[in-house]
Amino acid sequence: MTTAPRARPTLERSLASLIAAGWNGPRLFAEPHTALQERFADLPITWRDRKLGAFPNWYLGLSELYLREPLADAYLMCQDDAIFAEGSRSYLEQHLWPAAEVGVVSIYTPTHWSRGRPCGFHVERHGWASWGALAYIFSNKSLRALLAHPLAIEHRRLGPAGGLRNIDSVVGAWCQAAELPYFVHVPSLVQHIGETSTIWTSAGANGGRRASDFVPRIS
Repeated sequence: MTTAPRARPTLERSLASLIAAGWNGPRLFAEPHTALQERFADLPITWRDRKLGAFPNWYLGLSELYLREPLADAYLMCQDDAIFAEGSRSYLEQHLWPAAEVGVVSIYTPTHWSRGRPCGFHVERHGWASWGALAYIFSNKSLRALLAHPLAIEHRRLGPAGGLRNIDSVVGAWCQAAELPYFVHVPSLVQHIGETSTIWTSAGANGGRRASDFVPRIS
């Protein structure tokens, strides 16, 4: 989980939800001055020695997850303003993967992508206009491909806003370029709870940024 200081912190609520959903002992990738309650002090933490920004922290975090566990079947990277449906991990272990070849599975689905759809996995094709990096799951193969792709490697140097944000745009553009599916799940297994953003100062968890069909538990 990536985390950074917020005017209205959500980290503790998000961590408690992630653990209750089945992910015990998640690793934190923390920007400087992130506050953490004592009850989470034993979690593994990778502290950044200076502020990196959303995309660099996320990319380095994924790289570290892979290098720590190079044989893992799946890698979840989430953000600190999300809550998770109880039972999500068990459910996903039974239902991944939705296809033989996968780019990414987003278990957060914004409202405008879920309306009128039946339960299950669905493919979105929006490229750079993809929306929502709250909780991405990569297969071993897809993570290696993403980390090595020029769209990811060059984003920090050539991307908009100094390459500090646009995680979802990079992932969507990579899926499009690699001709790999970008999956979402209906109903959403994740809800966005951040009232403030570490990237967009005027953004809140409302409108399309919320998941209208979020379920509190799944089995």
